[in-house]
Amino acid sequence: RVAITAGDITNDALVDLEPDKKGIKLIKISKPNGLEMLLRVKAETGVKASTFESWLENLSGCTGTPYTGLKNSLSTSDISHHVGSNGHDTDVDRRSILDCKEITKKDITEFLNKKMKDPTNKSSVQKLLEDQGIDISHLDKSKKKEVLNRLLTSRPSFSDLERKGLIKYTVFGCPLAKLCTRQKVAVPRVLTDCVEAIEYRGLKSGGMYRISGNSASIQKLRFKFDREETVNLKDEEFDINMLTGFLKLFLRELPEPVIPFCQYPIVEQAINGDRNGSYEETLTSLKQVVHALPEPNKSTFKYIILHLVRVAHEEENQMDEHNLSIIFGPSLLGNHPDRANLLVDLPIQNTAVEKIITNYRTIFK
Repeated sequence: RVAITAGDITNDALVDLEPDKKGIKLIKISKPNGLEMLLRVKAETGVKASTFESWLENLSGCTGTPYTGLKNSLSTSDISHHVGSNGHDTDVDRRSILDCKEITKKDITEFLNKKMKDPTNKSSVQKLLEDQGIDISHLDKSKKKEVLNRLLTSRPSFSDLERKGLIKYTVFGCPLAKLCTRQKVAVPRVLTDCVEAIEYRGLKSGGMYRISGNSASIQKLRFKFDREETVNLKDEEFDINMLTGFLKLFLRELPEPVIPFCQYPIVEQAINGDRNGSYEETLTSLKQVVHALPEPNKSTFKYIILHLVRVAHEEENQMDEHNLSIIFGPSLLGNHPDRANLLVDLPIQNTAVEKIITNYRTIFK
């Protein structure tokens, strides 16, 4: 969505171009700052022709030039625009963007295969179509699928939206210090809420943290937290594997691990030295790394490790310190991407995290 005012449009700003060989109709709008937008109109996709014509009529009214209507008959249209030289759109509804991001190919398949028994219980796909003013009821199933897949794949990525400043207040992918400062907490609420919900259900579930939860459900929960909605993770709809997967996803999405890249060489040296030196010296080095962490990182790291200690002490879940370190090593501690070597780094990450879980009293003393 781009905001256009009367002052943006000159007498020749609105150009009605002839359709190309594929039958795509192009309407070009030029703004004084050099930004040019193309409204693409293609049969069997998008907005109704009547809606599209009303836009053109209103835009023409800004120029003082009478609108005579489109020369070619249009059944539907597909609209897109080019971003200006500053790389930013304007007047974008953040909630609408995130709602669109929730829709997956699975949602589209379910929408196409199921008949709506309750008109008031609308799917996310149907809500999106209504919000965008798109009518596909007259199309056959294959054409509907084509329209919905195009709508899904043409959407900008979440990282692109965040980089352009369209999504500013996120939880996932936000630097740890920035998130804690904004929420005015020592440990991000997403972690405390998740750990409390996991421990509320008990820590005896076999293979917890090793068994994956439903990916689509985890992603939908992620976007609720990114919109800072109120969510009670202790509700029965969130099973233990979904919660553990949700916690792991948050750690993976951090732009930098809880133990920052700059501390990795010290950890690497300590673990390599342990193979030829003193076990006590290794623990001392790891302790120094932990105590040198910035306060948000230190508090968060301690909170996670103490939770993993409680998990490891429950024999029924079969998740001891070694198993947990394999899962959490790469997300808690990582080498800089430019220097990363998976075969070399993984044993170091796993060994370091296992030693910290096993010797947590010494490390946090």
